[in-house]
Amino acid sequence: MTRTVERAAAIFLVRSMLGFVYLFAGIQRIPNGTPFDYAVAVLEIGLGGLLLAGFWSRRALRCLALLIVGITLYYGIDGLRNPMGVTAMNIMVVNFYILPRAALIIVNLFLPAEDDLLSVDAIVDGRVRRLSRGAQAAARTPSESV
Repeated sequence: MTRTVERAAAIFLVRSMLGFVYLFAGIQRIPNGTPFDYAVAVLEIGLGGLLLAGFWSRRALRCLALLIVGITLYYGIDGLRNPMGVTAMNIMVVNFYILPRAALIIVNLFLPAEDDLLSVDAIVDGRVRRLSRGAQAAARTPSESV
């Protein structure tokens, strides 16, 4: 039971971190004012909020993966037009924007969805009820000492 709770807490931590990153990035993007910035801000705020709630988490992660690929493509093309170094991309954007977000998305996608118990998805599909029934059954049966 403890391992299950620890896995759920670890998944919650990583999912929440990514959710906050995108939520705050979207909020920060709003004052810039271009239509592209507004569109990206709406996506980031919406997907970040879904991740924070744990609602449609896998779908939100897949959308964020597509978004980060699109942003990488944008900065790559921009770097080809205005080279900024060996990679033609601004290394600050790569190191502090693209790579950390991509890493958090990849880690989230590698973690098993069925272990994400601290989420709206777990409540909706009944994983939380199964967990509580398992805990009650474990409490009733004597455990064997090893």
